[in-house]
Amino acid sequence: MEIKQKTGLGRWVTGACLALGITVHAQGAAAQDNSGRMAKGPIVIDLLEGLEWMRCSVGQVWSGGACRGTVLKAPLEAADDVILRASRSSGDGWRLPTRKELTRLAEMNDAPPMINETHFPGTYRGSYWTSNRNRLLWGNHWVVNFNTGHAYARALPRQPLAFRLVRDR
Repeated sequence: MEIKQKTGLGRWVTGACLALGITVHAQGAAAQDNSGRMAKGPIVIDLLEGLEWMRCSVGQVWSGGACRGTVLKAPLEAADDVILRASRSSGDGWRLPTRKELTRLAEMNDAPPMINETHFPGTYRGSYWTSNRNRLLWGNHWVVNFNTGHAYARALPRQPLAFRLVRDR
């Protein structure tokens, strides 16, 4: 669901039915592949980088082994509210990934999305925010586009893009 009009920062997230509903103690076997990542319920653990990723994009909820719901697309200014809500429901430490971290998730598949769909089902085929600014074009930010698998440094903070959160392990 794309939000077209700002009606207060808290409503960016609430209006899009943000349902993080993530619990680290979820039942289910952990599955690991040769990327050094291991899926465990609603979390993907990156053993090589020491990170934990939310399997679902913000706005979706992990349920029945899949990401269900609509991906939230909002301007970068909504990031603080998104992170606060994730911390309340899933514990502290969640943040926007760096460009390097998010780019590591991109895979060159035969067709989009360009990400491991077993680990990250229901990934939006578009751009996701990173925490990095473009140092050459002031005001622009780096994003990773999972339709192409590439990072771009020309996103304006007011553009409605998707979020995927990470935390240090």
